[in-house]
Amino acid sequence: MVNVKKIDEVKEEVGKSTIKKENRQMVWFFIVVGVVFAAVLVPYFWVESAKSFEFSGIDWVVEDYENLRIFHGRFLSLTNPDLHYNIYFRADPRVNDVEIIGKLDDFWSHEAISLSPEVDACRGELSRVMLDLGAFLKQGVGAGVVESGSINEEVANSSGRKFLTCDDAVEKTVIIVDIGERRIVQDEVNPSCYTIYAEDCGDSAVVEKFMIQSIINFRETYF
Repeated sequence: MVNVKKIDEVKEEVGKSTIKKENRQMVWFFIVVGVVFAAVLVPYFWVESAKSFEFSGIDWVVEDYENLRIFHGRFLSLTNPDLHYNIYFRADPRVNDVEIIGKLDDFWSHEAISLSPEVDACRGELSRVMLDLGAFLKQGVGAGVVESGSINEEVANSSGRKFLTCDDAVEKTVIIVDIGERRIVQDEVNPSCYTIYAEDCGDSAVVEKFMIQSIINFRETYF
């Protein structure tokens, strides 16, 4: 005679064993899925976090385009509390080691960019970044007027610009851009005059250094 009770007990044990086995399989399934997601997502979020950073009180985002990497900075205008200004650099501001002689914090509402004939002749990155510098002075710093000039009187007259040197930095900021030994120099006699010496026509990083250091020094002095 078949022991029905024994059969039921066996079935119950088999059922419990099957459930335990399925539960273990389910646990391992979720563990494997979790490991796979972690392997994919952790590197992704690590890479994404590396693309944003804070430097010199400015929030930066690294933007990659085809054959081009941009360092996008956003900061509050130095003189307009209602304006957040955006800057787009080609060089990483954290490793830009251009030498600075002096302090870049003496700005007037009337400013001028005066180029040497060598810079006038440029058609590379240095020429492009002149537009960025003008916009930075106008909105990032808050200049009411930004003039265009030349340090060569003959060139100034022939091009309809003003002849501007450090001697003209009286109640006016004059920024001279020239080719020479790579550095930025504040004039000792006229502290509102700065000379940016670029290495060549492809050197935009020296002008970017002027902009970032201006923000740093201005905040140190006035905030």
